[in-house]
Amino acid sequence: MQKVKLGFIGLGHMGQLAHLHNYLQLPDMCEIVSVCDVKINQATQIAARYGIPKVTADYHELLADKEIDAVVCIQYFENNIVLVPDILRAGKHVMTEKPLCVFPENGDKLVQIAKETGKIHMVGNHKRSDPAVEYAMDIIKKWKQSGEMGKMTYIRLSMPPGNWRKDADMPFMTNETPGFVPPEPAPRGIDESTRNKTIWFVNYYIHQVNLMRYLLGEDYQLTSAGKHFFSAESESGVECILELEPYSTSVDWQEHAMVCFEKGWIKIDLAAPLAMQLAGTVTIYENRGWDSFIKVPMLPNVSAMRNQAKNFLLAVTGQRPAPCPSSEAVKDLRIAADYLRMVEVGEKVRYELRNNPK
Repeated sequence: MQKVKLGFIGLGHMGQLAHLHNYLQLPDMCEIVSVCDVKINQATQIAARYGIPKVTADYHELLADKEIDAVVCIQYFENNIVLVPDILRAGKHVMTEKPLCVFPENGDKLVQIAKETGKIHMVGNHKRSDPAVEYAMDIIKKWKQSGEMGKMTYIRLSMPPGNWRKDADMPFMTNETPGFVPPEPAPRGIDESTRNKTIWFVNYYIHQVNLMRYLLGEDYQLTSAGKHFFSAESESGVECILELEPYSTSVDWQEHAMVCFEKGWIKIDLAAPLAMQLAGTVTIYENRGWDSFIKVPMLPNVSAMRNQAKNFLLAVTGQRPAPCPSSEAVKDLRIAADYLRMVEVGEKVRYELRNNPK
């Protein structure tokens, strides 16, 4: 396999710990040839530490480098609407963090530019790359194809707030002033309150919105929503629920997904996002009468972030599709908008019932 020549835009907290760290561990697959950050002293010292030859504070300079095949652009997501079009039009494949952006209308524009340029825009919904999820998806596809466990009936996801860093190292940071990120343009009719609620939701829960569709293997629509949940139904009628902040933890991470069939289930317990080289776990139950069993397969000590880096490089070299292209990620933004509208309508109805009893 020919090494992918990478450029990095953004060397902040997530840029270092979730991404740079992992690509540096894949020297047989890629070479980081240039990094860019407005904190130029920070970028220069990081580049020197890892032997990265080129450093710049101007991303246009990085994009003009014909040696670079692909860019890992780890910026605050409101900056994607500015940076991603330039990256794609410069002829580079690109990976950005989740969410795709804030508003689905802007996400559609990014999807169209990726289509026009013929370049990959992969969005970092890293849970799709967790070895536990990959293992579970193989089982789900097998059960669907064989019908041995009956039909898929129900999916439940839960992610209470917790210690998402776990044992991650501290990034190298200087006290330089960070760059200014202008607010992403909002569609007509979006007020400041709605913008803030949207940013909160897409930043925090877009992973689960995305994972639900992946586990289903098809699109879904919301059926109801509240402060701590939303329920949905897939195209084929599978019922789903996502629990939003039902409780919180202090020193633990308790994110779960459960996929039920008529005669069995698959439970995924996911590791904290920045846990170093720790995959999730999978538990499988098959109801086969007296031959029923529960098994917990052993998975490799590979984190979802490391595996995601591999998957991006494999996508760039044409060896597999990107786990989550922008055309998939934009659907999450539509679900987010639907959720916030449903909650707002529900709050208005409850207010009217409280203040205007029959």
